[in-house]
Amino acid sequence: MHFFVKKVEEIIRGEKLLAAGERWVVAVSGGPDSMALLHALAQLALGLDFSLVVAHVDHGLRPEEAEAEARLVQEAAQGLGLACECGRVDVAAYAREQGLSREHAARDLRYGFFNDVAARHRATKIAVAHTADDQAEEILLRLIRGTGRAGLTGMARLRDGLVIRPFLEISKEKILGYLAAENISYCIDSSNHQRIYLRNRIRLDLLPYLQEHFNPNIGNSLRETAAILQGEEELLAEMATQAYVKVVTEESGEPAGLTIQLPDFLRQPLAIRRRILETVCWHMDCRPSFRQIAQLLSLAETGAEGAELHLARGLRAVKAGGLLSIRYAQGRQAVRGNLSETGTEERFFAREIPEPGAYSLEEIGKMLALRFLGALSEGWETQAPTTLYCDADTVCFPLMVRSFQEGDRFHPLGAPGRKKVGDFFTDQKVPAVQRRRIPILTDQKGIIAILGMRPDQRAAITPCTRRILAVSLHPMAGGENGFTGKAIHGK
Repeated sequence: MHFFVKKVEEIIRGEKLLAAGERWVVAVSGGPDSMALLHALAQLALGLDFSLVVAHVDHGLRPEEAEAEARLVQEAAQGLGLACECGRVDVAAYAREQGLSREHAARDLRYGFFNDVAARHRATKIAVAHTADDQAEEILLRLIRGTGRAGLTGMARLRDGLVIRPFLEISKEKILGYLAAENISYCIDSSNHQRIYLRNRIRLDLLPYLQEHFNPNIGNSLRETAAILQGEEELLAEMATQAYVKVVTEESGEPAGLTIQLPDFLRQPLAIRRRILETVCWHMDCRPSFRQIAQLLSLAETGAEGAELHLARGLRAVKAGGLLSIRYAQGRQAVRGNLSETGTEERFFAREIPEPGAYSLEEIGKMLALRFLGALSEGWETQAPTTLYCDADTVCFPLMVRSFQEGDRFHPLGAPGRKKVGDFFTDQKVPAVQRRRIPILTDQKGIIAILGMRPDQRAAITPCTRRILAVSLHPMAGGENGFTGKAIHGK
């Protein structure tokens, strides 16, 4: 076994990236990094007791090169005896439709395809080939665009329990040495030399300049700094979580409002106060900028009694009686003035979910993600209600996610029998104005779950469950100005 492959094995074992019997999707572009990852993992699969399926994406941006890349990946997969799925996405069209950069659009579509492949093959991990060089570039990229401490920790070895990066401490130089020693073919992506992309300018211009004029080991320095910040970030995140529980009161169900106890809040260190406010905003589906966090701090610290701050789409913060209340007084709507005096119009929404994957629900500012799991991870109960786990064999695709309708009934998990959804909302103290904004997941048999709140009893996990459908609901991703990982978009 080549020493490079042994190093990869040490990383997988040491970082506990693998559970015996797992299946991984390995993302292979045809470039040097991903081809090295494919061959190294294929060599380790038998000894480490895991299996692989290869996934390749054509982004529709380089038609003159895409065919050769797909052919190389398919031939390599066939030679290794592995299943291979190739997909094509239209990055340019998606970027225009969503108002995204091509880099951002490509990343979204690429990971969407990988998630689909994982669902079809019941894979529990997606392996990607980001290297130590990529990590240094990513840290500089985030610093240039603006980010908080969490952003400067770089890409995670394991993200969301799904995406793994076994090469994150391995340099490009070592990867190229392994490819040469094993005579492994690869393609070169011509777009990596186009300076229209910020990441390429960092790789081609900024890093070499810093190496030549400031620090020959700038890459190592950046990664070491990220490792230090990661440890500190974990400590601060834990401190902020403990403080949040003490000073913030949440309404049950869909977060129609939050209240901060100002005397206790103001006794916290500034770094913790910032994190509490950002967490509050995220709970209210608001993506806070640095300026908005500063305004909230100013309101809490020096604002007059009754002072009010308008955030976004009807979200208001009001200081009164030693409290800072943050809520949508009449639901999410882009209006000015005092929302308590503004009428509101309930809007119905519905969207078909043909298969597992990620779906945007623009009407309520949420992202819905569905994926199949072979087993539950430790501590899965604590992830409810953000993520609901259902017995996959009790539901039938296509599904529908829609808003509440009068007459809806379901059997709340743990309850003695069926109940009107309206009565359930009343028990959970969900204001009438918020009810049509709470997504309900259904199939032909009826309600599967009230997302973010409670699954139906028929979808409950039991000792006989063989396959699990994980359904998670999150605020839509946006910019990169946050103070925690929620505001960071990795590669």
